[in-house]
Amino acid sequence: MSESKELVRGTFLITLSIMITKILGIIYFIPFSSMFGDSRNLAPFSYAYTPYNIAIAVATAGIPLAASKYVAKYNALGAYRASQKFYRSSFIVMAITGFIGFLILYFLAPGIADLTLGHGNGKGNGDGWSVGEVAWVIKIISVVVIFIPLLATWRGVFQGYKSMGPTAVSEVIEQIARIIFILVGCYLMLHVLDSSLLIANGIATFGAAIGAIAALFTLWYYWQKRKHNIDRMVEEDTTDINISYTKMYLEIISYSIPFVIVSLNFPLFNLVDQMTHNPTLKLVHVDPGERDHFFTILNMFTNKIVMIPASLASGFAVSLIPFITKTFAEGNTREMHRQIRTSLGVLMYITVPASLGIMALALPIYVAFYGRADGSEILFYYAPVGILIALLSVTASMLQGIDKQKLTVFVILAAVVIKFILNIPLIMMFHTVGAVFSTGLATLFAVICNLVILKIYAKFNFSETWLHFGKIFIYSFIMMIVVEICSYVLQMFIEPHGRFSAGLIVTISVIIGMLLYAIMTMKTRLADEFLGDLPNKIRRKLGILK
Repeated sequence: MSESKELVRGTFLITLSIMITKILGIIYFIPFSSMFGDSRNLAPFSYAYTPYNIAIAVATAGIPLAASKYVAKYNALGAYRASQKFYRSSFIVMAITGFIGFLILYFLAPGIADLTLGHGNGKGNGDGWSVGEVAWVIKIISVVVIFIPLLATWRGVFQGYKSMGPTAVSEVIEQIARIIFILVGCYLMLHVLDSSLLIANGIATFGAAIGAIAALFTLWYYWQKRKHNIDRMVEEDTTDINISYTKMYLEIISYSIPFVIVSLNFPLFNLVDQMTHNPTLKLVHVDPGERDHFFTILNMFTNKIVMIPASLASGFAVSLIPFITKTFAEGNTREMHRQIRTSLGVLMYITVPASLGIMALALPIYVAFYGRADGSEILFYYAPVGILIALLSVTASMLQGIDKQKLTVFVILAAVVIKFILNIPLIMMFHTVGAVFSTGLATLFAVICNLVILKIYAKFNFSETWLHFGKIFIYSFIMMIVVEICSYVLQMFIEPHGRFSAGLIVTISVIIGMLLYAIMTMKTRLADEFLGDLPNKIRRKLGILK
């Protein structure tokens, strides 16, 4: 299989799995959130996930993507024994770091809960949750940290062999197992055993551990199927490249530190929100229960919707690194530039219209998923930030592929500082929406920096890319206006107050928007730039848009 086809196939598999997991994640949230009623009842679940994500990033120490890069690099040299030596030892190292990460998060839980709630007495915050309750849920989710580093590293090894299927399937299995456990467990707790909301929050957070275990068994199955091929490659290794463990892990650490900083980017953004949102709203005299309510909307309800198009970036990031690393190591600049141009184009071609579509349909989308409209304004402002989130993830991966990962450390840290500086004044001015504004501005800064670095060190010419971006935004804005008009007209006949009616408005508007965008981009041949021969096949089959 050619490099181009391998990249497209790998990107497709990873992106498809991420989209499936994100869609499943938001669909299950409809019955899940209904079980709990008011969004503030889910606040402990929401509060627990930000420190958990940070603990995962630190515990894995960037090893999964570093493993992907390391294995891809030495496989390109034919040094399969070096790859084997690494992944055998990395499984042991990751098991140890996972346990250490669990202990750290477990014992830090009370302090994190106290900072989150913005008070120091541990007796609760009015009608909100207490420090002890939030700390207990964080301790529950800390158990998951034991499994995740090994799981993530195993996926990285598969990706280094350019085998994206195991990662894709295991991610879907992980999400399905997690969802089944959460829905069944919470239903039994709340509606059969008549247990407390706190216990149900604990069950929901522990679902991540069940999903991780299911994913590990899935990877084990694939490993048994692929192991004989990997062993054969090792036997055919004639390079005599023998790397000491010290040198090997020094190289891995040099890769992993930038990776961990990049993976910490959005968890750190969320941490800034978690540590400043409630205390800042307290300064402007917002009730304690309302603080929990709006933080849950920001960090969970709207985030789940926005991250559906933004999650496309994760698929590109995972599949890009081995390929760009290989073409860069071989000095194949032309192919590397083609990979960069194609990846940015495809990402924007899908992400921009999806994000602007969510912006246009913020009210009916939010009602369709959550049965109420209280978070639609936050979703409206948050939706376009998804474009920047996607761009940052992909451009950071590109820099790692060309060995400029150290520069990403400074970019990400600067973005977090900008987020921190802007967050409190913007939240005081605009309340929860201010946190969205600060995220957008900090992410925009980081994206601009990454593009400048690509231009300088990858010698990448953005002229054609800017032209493509311009066309994508023009067609997406036209689509957005039409979708907005369509939604407005439909709301004259259908009141978007219930899930079904709001869902009907969203479905009709989305279909019209997708058809319009497809027609415009196929008629102007823009789609041909990113989708290969697919537009021509559609034209031949339908006999239109020639």
